[in-house]
Amino acid sequence: MRVESTPAIVLRAREFGESDKIVTVLSRAEGKFTGIAKGAKRSRRRFPGSLELFSHVNLDFKQKNDTALCFLERAVLIQPWSRLVTSLESYAAASHVIELADKMTVDREVGDEIYALTVAALARLDDRPASATTLRVFELAALAASGYRQEFSRCTRCQEELLAVGDALRVPYSGTGILCATCSDPEQGGPTISAAAAEILLRLEAAVSRALPQGDPDMDAAAAFVGDDEIESDTPQRVATEVRIATMTLLQPHVRGRLRALESMGVL
Repeated sequence: MRVESTPAIVLRAREFGESDKIVTVLSRAEGKFTGIAKGAKRSRRRFPGSLELFSHVNLDFKQKNDTALCFLERAVLIQPWSRLVTSLESYAAASHVIELADKMTVDREVGDEIYALTVAALARLDDRPASATTLRVFELAALAASGYRQEFSRCTRCQEELLAVGDALRVPYSGTGILCATCSDPEQGGPTISAAAAEILLRLEAAVSRALPQGDPDMDAAAAFVGDDEIESDTPQRVATEVRIATMTLLQPHVRGRLRALESMGVL
């Protein structure tokens, strides 16, 4: 077996036996995969504290064709996350980022957009106190990278401009944009939001488009988070709650299982 290498983010890790670890990573070159790190709990040379949750590493591994698990040979930190491991709020926010990245990807699905967005989101959370807006940008960018780009300027049914039709807008449980009050069907379900919340969602959509322009194969993941502090300061708490509920509603049809990290984060 030849040794392969890739940058990766640790999504999950658990102890296995007396000295090993089973680790799931999201990588640039191979997508998401799981491997066994033999002797990981004892080896400070091959795994120097580098297999912890959301560690950003250069990973060496070997893959046997007839096994699901690969063999992790070495993991070296690319950069430490100082704030993410010392601030409870930042740790919780980062946990939500990697949980969502995990639940929106399948094993060995190659494509570096989610990986790049995850790294950019973690870097942003490590650079400054955690904000709800950073998480909302990541959520919508992850949807776009997975083929579920949202459009918030018009009603998805009648194409009326949402900011011109007032409140009582509905985000259906189908995860397909926003409906105006005229097109909204209470039996279809989904939370209602105000025009103020729709306006913030429109600004978040613009941030995602900076990173993932439609029809353009190039991406700049960090560009999605430029200006998120300004959006944060412009968003009253009531509106922030509406926006959080809206993005969670849009995400739910596209994730596998329940997103649990947010439950410990209060308003974020």
